[in-house]
Amino acid sequence: MVTKEELKKEVDKLPDSLLEEVYTLLKRLALQKKASAGENNWTKWKHSLDKFTPDFMDNREQFTHQTRESFDS
Repeated sequence: MVTKEELKKEVDKLPDSLLEEVYTLLKRLALQKKASAGENNWTKWKHSLDKFTPDFMDNREQFTHQTRESFDS
């Protein structure tokens, strides 16, 4: 993962002739990410439903809550 500071240092090294091109590219990538973020999450969720067994999907029961020992001493 690149930090904002690292990215800024790299952009500062670019010649002025490329700044507009880099700005346009970053803006386009940001808009694509924003547009697909919500849709992508719902798509992943919908596709994950196929991984559940039919018996689970029929009754959707969850295990009972387990009381665990405390770590406080």
